[in-house]
Amino acid sequence: MKRPHSFRSRIFLISSFILCAPVLTDCRKTNYERVEKERESGASVSIRNFKRTAYDQEGKLQWELKAQESYVYVNENKTIFYNIDFDQFEDGKFKSKLLGEKGEINHKTRLMTLEGKIFLRTNDDKTLNARAMEYNMDTKKLISDSEVTVSADGTTIHGVGLRADKDLNKFTILRPTAVTRGGTNPLKAADSK
Repeated sequence: MKRPHSFRSRIFLISSFILCAPVLTDCRKTNYERVEKERESGASVSIRNFKRTAYDQEGKLQWELKAQESYVYVNENKTIFYNIDFDQFEDGKFKSKLLGEKGEINHKTRLMTLEGKIFLRTNDDKTLNARAMEYNMDTKKLISDSEVTVSADGTTIHGVGLRADKDLNKFTILRPTAVTRGGTNPLKAADSK
């Protein structure tokens, strides 16, 4: 005696294959290369020319992360990157580019720590230079206790320590050391004279 579910199961499998076939044929094969002279030891996986993108629920691009080298530590729940290029988007439009010599993402806390030459540029041409920084991927906040330089609309502020949003629309330099003014003053309130 045949089971009534087997006919339905076959129909379901065939229809699933037909629906998925166009998707499978459009996939592009990514050729990842293993890093031969590894800078990090003990990694579960090492990849050269790493690239990862993320989309929101509506299919709009949220961010794209590229790195020259990537070292994945599965048991420690972290990834170390060299020569990071991290682009962020809002509603599919470019918002900021973050470059760093070395970085580490803790997948549990969702914190990215960066060190070396760090450069951030926003879509409205604000820039940040630092030697060490932490980026919270959930709150989208930047924190640094190192020397920083922020430039916006012709004014450059040097100092130590930074608390900012990813777009540098709101930022605080904890211990400013120098201000070079040009253009409008980003520290002046819009309604004061």
